[in-house]
Amino acid sequence: MKANTRRKPVVIGAVVAALAVIAGIAAVTVVFGTGAVGGARIARTAPDAILVGPDWVADRSGEVTILDYRGGFDQFAEGHIPGAAHVAREVAWDTVDGIEGMLPDPEIVAADLEEAGVSNDRPVVVYDQGNGLWASRLFWALEYLGHEQVHVLDGGVTAWREADHKISTEIAAPQRGRFEVDLRPQLIADTEYILEQLGNEQLVVLDTRSPDEFAGRDVRSSRGGHIPTSVNLDWVNNLDGNQRIKPIAELAELYREVIDGEHGGEAVTLCQTGVRGAHTYLVLRVLGEEQVRVYDGSWAEWGNDPEVPVDSL
Repeated sequence: MKANTRRKPVVIGAVVAALAVIAGIAAVTVVFGTGAVGGARIARTAPDAILVGPDWVADRSGEVTILDYRGGFDQFAEGHIPGAAHVAREVAWDTVDGIEGMLPDPEIVAADLEEAGVSNDRPVVVYDQGNGLWASRLFWALEYLGHEQVHVLDGGVTAWREADHKISTEIAAPQRGRFEVDLRPQLIADTEYILEQLGNEQLVVLDTRSPDEFAGRDVRSSRGGHIPTSVNLDWVNNLDGNQRIKPIAELAELYREVIDGEHGGEAVTLCQTGVRGAHTYLVLRVLGEEQVRVYDGSWAEWGNDPEVPVDSL
């Protein structure tokens, strides 16, 4: 896998106030799921505990680290979940070696997340505006870096507001965490890995882009099309009419043929820059699938590489 270009950690807050140290808080109890992934056993959040609701988060105020991954700091300053820390987009999605949307050096990512209060022994809740698209990117990054207690607020800040929970405009520095990286290489794929696995009938390369991108009609790299033998299932199919993640039963039916039908073992998800692919990674995790990787370079890498094969419709 290509080495990531190092950059300095992102400063989480430009203007901060002193943060009172909260002591004597009991740790939240979290159930973990342990599954065989690429031959290894790893501990992660149980599938039925990944998505949480606004009341779940409110009831655990002060016991979990809440990360706002909506994007710009101005949006965070205008209103956020109380106690949340702003995480800049480039913390887990940046241009690395000329490829847009890559995960930066894991140690740099961990340093940024420590600034946001992330520690290995404290549960993390990630949220975005509502559809889970960006929250899923940070969810995957945290799992890849080895965090064992990661949740996503289903419906994001929109669901929080609809539940009539308080919105805060306070800008304060979170208490620095301690996040030691324990990489899970079973959760990431690169170009070399996919090339090696193209003839493996037990692996499905799941392309989560739009049908036009997959067919090669919507070209966003030097070449359009898709990876040979890959299957197209647009990420928007994960959402209901309210832009929320669909109920489990509907998701299971959606992915039944892809995961449990013709294909059987492992799935690799991709899109253009590893965000839509991360959303499907999240959904497959919620469905209990353990052997899932994100192709971090996605089509931004594959479509710009003249040495790899491309198919189109």
